[in-house]
Amino acid sequence: MFRCTSLPPDGFLSPEFAAAGIGKFIATPSTLIHSEPTPSITDTQRAGAKVSMPISLVLPMFNEADSVDFTLQRAIESLDRAFSDFEIVIADDASTDGCADLVARWAAKDPRIKLVRLAHNQKFGGALRAGLSAGSREYLVYTDFDLPVDLASLPRLLEHFDEADVLTGIATEVVKHVEWKHIVISRAYNLMVRTLFGLRMKDINFGFKAVRKSVWDRMSLHSVSPFVDAELFIRAKRIDARIKQIPVPFSQRKMGASHIRRLDVIAQTILDMLRLRLHLLWSPR
Repeated sequence: MFRCTSLPPDGFLSPEFAAAGIGKFIATPSTLIHSEPTPSITDTQRAGAKVSMPISLVLPMFNEADSVDFTLQRAIESLDRAFSDFEIVIADDASTDGCADLVARWAAKDPRIKLVRLAHNQKFGGALRAGLSAGSREYLVYTDFDLPVDLASLPRLLEHFDEADVLTGIATEVVKHVEWKHIVISRAYNLMVRTLFGLRMKDINFGFKAVRKSVWDRMSLHSVSPFVDAELFIRAKRIDARIKQIPVPFSQRKMGASHIRRLDVIAQTILDMLRLRLHLLWSPR
C-alpha cells in the first residue's frame, strides 16, 4: 500500500515524520511517497499478537449433551489464543437431552458464549439460520458442533477474505466419507445441485463456512434441511458475492452422532431443493 504525504517546502524530514518511522523519502517540495506493507494475519500471529479480526463462531446443536463441555472448552481455548474479539453462538434446535442447559451454565460464566434456543425443532437449516442471524461480529464462521475443523487454523483460513465474501472448505488431508454409501449419497447430491442450479462446488456440505455479516444480512434463506448450505451459495451468487473454496484440515466425528443422513433428512433436503428451484423459476432475480 502506498500513501502520499505532504512535505514541508524545504524537504526537511520533520520530527512527526521521523516518529512515524519514515526512513527513506523523496525530498521534494510537493510530496513524499513511502511504502507501508500491511501485515497479514499470520504475520501478526508470528509476532505473538492476537488477530484483531472480529468473529462469531456459530455452532448449531441438537442433542449434543455428551459433547458440550469438550466442545466449549476447546473452542474457548483456541479462539482466546488467536483472536482479540470473538463470540461463540450456540443455536440449539429444541434439544431434548439437556444440552441447552449445559450451554446456559457456560454462558452464565462467560459472556463470550451466546445461547440461542429455538422453541421448536426447525432442523439443521433452521438452527444454522438462527445462529448466523444472532452473530454480531463482522465475520461469521460456521462449523459442526463436534469441531471437525481445527480452530487453530482459523486465522490462516480467514486471510482468504481479502479476495472473497463467502468461504467454504474442501477436504484435502483426510478422506471425509469413509463408507461407500456416504460417498454415493454425497456424489449424487452434488450432481443434483449442479444440474438444477449450475452450482459447481467440490463439496457443498463441507462442515466449514464463513461469510461477511454484511453479505449475510442481504440474504434470506428458507431451507430447513442441510440444503441450506447450497442455498447460501445460490443466494450469494445472486447478489454477486465472491465465493472461494479453500483447503481446510478436517477430522472425523469422534463424539456424538450425525443426523444428516437419516431418511427423513434426505427427504426434506430434496423437498427444499425443489422448492428453491421452483421459486427461482418464478422470480429469476
